[in-house]
Amino acid sequence: MFRKCVFLLLAIYCADGVLSSSLIPPCKIEDEACIEKSVMAASSKLIQGIPELGIETSDPMFIEKIEGKISILKYTFFNTTVVGFKNCKISDIKVSKDLTNLHYVMNCPQLKLKGLYDINGRLIILPVEGKGDYELITGKYKVVVDSELKVTPGTDGKSRLAIKNFKLKCTPLSAIHFDFRNLFNGQKDLSDAVHKFANESWEDVANLVQDPVFYAEIGKIIKNVNKYLKSVPLEEYKLN
Repeated sequence: MFRKCVFLLLAIYCADGVLSSSLIPPCKIEDEACIEKSVMAASSKLIQGIPELGIETSDPMFIEKIEGKISILKYTFFNTTVVGFKNCKISDIKVSKDLTNLHYVMNCPQLKLKGLYDINGRLIILPVEGKGDYELITGKYKVVVDSELKVTPGTDGKSRLAIKNFKLKCTPLSAIHFDFRNLFNGQKDLSDAVHKFANESWEDVANLVQDPVFYAEIGKIIKNVNKYLKSVPLEEYKLN
């Protein structure tokens, strides 16, 4: 079954790795133990980035701007650094036989985000506004990813695979620490109330604000993956 080929395990290390014979020896399709071992070995190399192909490191990851526009809340994160994707594990890999769809699950033990913020609106039940430095430290996170794939012919007559679109279902599994400095222009009592609510109701708050953040992160990783896929013909990593 093609879903067991090494490429599909590596094509996205939640979008972070892709197999090439230049990175790691291939495995037979039926050799699941070899594939699992290969995934971990290749992922640790690929997450570092490949500068000669214009592929940036995914850990740490830098995102210039993340915008969240929800009905009751608007926020923007600037110059965000994300750490922790190198520790995420992928599982439950499924791909359609015609190479049009890919499904997998990513489990991350912790992600740390740090940068600048600008926020205004309501955090579920509390008003919130401010701008300044922020830091988020998550606990365990489960991210289910469903992607659309497309095979296109290259100018060299060989096929290339690309990730076209993706959908996420994100689930926080343990507490998240929120730290937004200078909320309400430094009014401590109001800031403390928001932080107390956010840190005690971390699951509800995460479900409200998480999607724009994860779509920005995974979108950037997928962009890097596609750069690599463009450089390697499908025939080099698709095991028959």
